[in-house]
Amino acid sequence: MGKSRNNALVEDLILSCTGGEVGSETAQRAIRALCRYYGGQMIYVPAKKETGISAEKLRGIVADVVGDSAAVEIVGKIMKLYGNMQVYIPLERKAFRKIIALEIYERSGKNGISMNDLAREYGISFTLAYHLWQEGQHEKLKPSIPYLPFLELAESNNGD
Repeated sequence: MGKSRNNALVEDLILSCTGGEVGSETAQRAIRALCRYYGGQMIYVPAKKETGISAEKLRGIVADVVGDSAAVEIVGKIMKLYGNMQVYIPLERKAFRKIIALEIYERSGKNGISMNDLAREYGISFTLAYHLWQEGQHEKLKPSIPYLPFLELAESNNGD
């Protein structure tokens, strides 16, 4: 039950951050960066305090991935939705499992990166990396419904 709640939170965060200048892929990269940094922890999301330590830290993490202007908009939307609350941020490898599986499959096949290097990069065991590679292969050969409900992801998945 916790797994579906974590995915629902991640999907909700991505969907709420999408709009305006921020596309769905940008929002996904930003939320993925937050999961990578804070994964497995409860964090405090400030309400509307622009200069606080928590807001600056959130903005810095997001800005490293998507740039300053998008980071301001994304963090503003997160603060508007979850402001003044403690929120559990799931681990990246759990919340983005299917995407990571596809990445491992693609990178090991096309780029020739070894499974050991990929496991080290993603912070997982060799066995889990291999299982994710198998999931990625299965997903690439027989695509299921897109992981996140974005139209452009669905179109690119069906167009391949």
